[in-house]
Amino acid sequence: MKAYAALDDKYFPAQQIAASLIDLAANRGVDRNKLLRGTCIFYEDMREGTSLLCASQMLRLMANARQLMPGNDAAFQLGRRLFPGHYSQASNLLLQSQNLRDAFRLYSLVKMQLFPFVQTRLYRHEQCCFLLLDDAIGCGNEYQFVIETYCAALVSACRLLLGQRIPFHFDFPFPRPRYIQEFEENLGYRLRFSQPFLCIRFDQRYLHYACPQASQTLRWHALRQLHRSSQAPRLGFLEVIRQHIINDKNTNLQEIAAALVISPATLKRRLKQHGTSFMQLQDEVHRQQALYLLHVKGLNNEDIAAQMAFNDIPNFRRAFKRWTGSTPSQARLSWKLIDFSG
Repeated sequence: MKAYAALDDKYFPAQQIAASLIDLAANRGVDRNKLLRGTCIFYEDMREGTSLLCASQMLRLMANARQLMPGNDAAFQLGRRLFPGHYSQASNLLLQSQNLRDAFRLYSLVKMQLFPFVQTRLYRHEQCCFLLLDDAIGCGNEYQFVIETYCAALVSACRLLLGQRIPFHFDFPFPRPRYIQEFEENLGYRLRFSQPFLCIRFDQRYLHYACPQASQTLRWHALRQLHRSSQAPRLGFLEVIRQHIINDKNTNLQEIAAALVISPATLKRRLKQHGTSFMQLQDEVHRQQALYLLHVKGLNNEDIAAQMAFNDIPNFRRAFKRWTGSTPSQARLSWKLIDFSG
């Protein structure tokens, strides 16, 4: 089993996400042949349950669905269908989560089978939890569709597991869309756009809310079955690179290539295939970390520089401006103009 999945690695069954999206499009009157055009997905294989898909096929299918389906709610409707869906072992395991904290932990074990496109990291500060989202596999132009799908799936899954809707606060980096009513209907009204980074915020107490239907026995059996039979990789390709950068700010392309047992030239080529470069990914990681420390934790320049292993403040300021386009003082001022208490 590979440690990570690239865009063209086939590892998850077609009857999962693809089947849900195809059925959704068919219900909206979309011609199946047009929907599958250019995807190399064959409906007959899906009916037999023998086809394995890669992320690039799914992203092309999403692009076709977005263009062909009427309305602007395709991603949200797909998200609401994803869980419990038809994922057998993975879904069975999540359904036995003891509480929301346990659900996030179990999801990290099965996310490549359920929805492999998004990398999530959960942080806590004071009484809030912050779920930071990133592209795990190179979604390109479909990243906003992917994010809308993930957010709708999160809201729907939490309501199913806990028996109530959690008041999530969503911060999106893209501008307010014209179809805002779809966001409000599926995610609620705690929405902000054109924000410094992509983040879902909620009260920490919800982590400990018990899931009423959880069974320790069924959970144990589901975990055992999953460990015996799962062949899916654990992480997306970009997720692996990003994790190396997070763990060691001073790492370089050569060191990561050695860790992945590939040549630096191969790593460069694969990063390009996934729509990025090592320097771009490194800057994105540092940008998100710096903005989180500044905006959420409220640290001053000296403390942020120390946490990010900068030796002096001028170097930190220059790096911050390169990452964000503004100085720390300008970024701090712009954040103060936004109400963060709601």
